[in-house]
Amino acid sequence: MWDAVPAPSELLGIVGGLGPLASAEFLKTIYEENPFEVEQSGPACVLLSDPNVPDRTQAIIQGQEAVVARWLEGALMRLRDMGARRMVIACITMHHFLEHIPAPLRDLTVSLVDLTLDEVSAEGKRWLILSSQGTRAARVFERSERWRAAEPHLTWTSAAEQVELHDAIYRLKRHGDVTEAAVLCERLVRAHGVDGFIAGCTELHLVTRYMRTRPPQERLRNIDPLYLVANRMPALVTHRYAFKRSA
Repeated sequence: MWDAVPAPSELLGIVGGLGPLASAEFLKTIYEENPFEVEQSGPACVLLSDPNVPDRTQAIIQGQEAVVARWLEGALMRLRDMGARRMVIACITMHHFLEHIPAPLRDLTVSLVDLTLDEVSAEGKRWLILSSQGTRAARVFERSERWRAAEPHLTWTSAAEQVELHDAIYRLKRHGDVTEAAVLCERLVRAHGVDGFIAGCTELHLVTRYMRTRPPQERLRNIDPLYLVANRMPALVTHRYAFKRSA
């Protein structure tokens, strides 16, 4: 049985499948960003890729949040019971539901929102937040206690741009064209005259990975919270960086 073997002391649990392509690429990113001489010294991760959860944006818009919160609580419990010392939810919109999760589980969860806003405050510059409609409607970023410090450096898409972006994100979920999404990100950044974009939806991890295949001079500057997690392994697992409950 899986519980017959002791869990690694620095095990990262990943709530994935939201969508599956992005979380699978995230796991690949972790190992690419943490090279090792022998495989036994690589980061220890367990990915729970279960797409069988209601659409997060629709749940928020329709006020049907309880079923999603129950699903998230169950997923976090499964990862904790498998020995995960820290957990990451590979979906920004899903962070909205953390407030409905018991504190012991919530406190084990690394907030991609907080990581992103801390990076914005440290970097300065001007950034365009690219997110799903659910994240925008639920004010997932604005409800973080880090928002006030980062807000002067951030701007949002227009209502029409948000609809276009949301549709592009959902095409990515369905094995859509990454290059098409990348072109949209570039166009939006140019239109707003900012220095780069925030990957405020984890589907955009597919785009930021694609952009890294380009020559350095052609890469669009971005802050991707999944890369922030990968680049902070394994310290992120052993040090406290917990979700902060909104005021």
